[in-house]
Amino acid sequence: MNTAAETNQALISIDKEGQWFYQGQQIVNRQVYLLFSQSLEQDGSGRYILRIGQETCPIAVEDTPFVVTDIYLLSQGEPAKNSFNIRLNDETEEVLNLDTLQVGKDNVLYCEVKERKFKARFLRPSYYRLAEHIVQEAEDRFYIPLNGKRHYIGYTKS
Repeated sequence: MNTAAETNQALISIDKEGQWFYQGQQIVNRQVYLLFSQSLEQDGSGRYILRIGQETCPIAVEDTPFVVTDIYLLSQGEPAKNSFNIRLNDETEEVLNLDTLQVGKDNVLYCEVKERKFKARFLRPSYYRLAEHIVQEAEDRFYIPLNGKRHYIGYTKS
């Protein structure tokens, strides 16, 4: 996440809903938006940058650069091979790694995506769909049962 000073200096930003902006104006061109999403990196200090060819540009990120826009349970025919698939704001889909689920500030749910390179924030509709599968074990201990295993949801300090 960027500091307030970095946010003011960045020409390009991403809000907590995963929407991209250039100088405060939403980027609505789908090809530009997808190119930027595919060209996103983090530098050694965790700051987000856009790298296209030899050019780089700092990106101000309000929360996470990726958000989970949809989720569905994929049944592979055998009960031991079920998985949750997620769709991200960059229109890609991947298998949700349940062991990366974390609840953060304001009870926002996060997971790791893109081979665990980035965090993604669950938007409310996708969170509610996943919540249908969450089991409460104790007052503050929750898990998702899948393929005979309990996948516990962690908590972050921030």
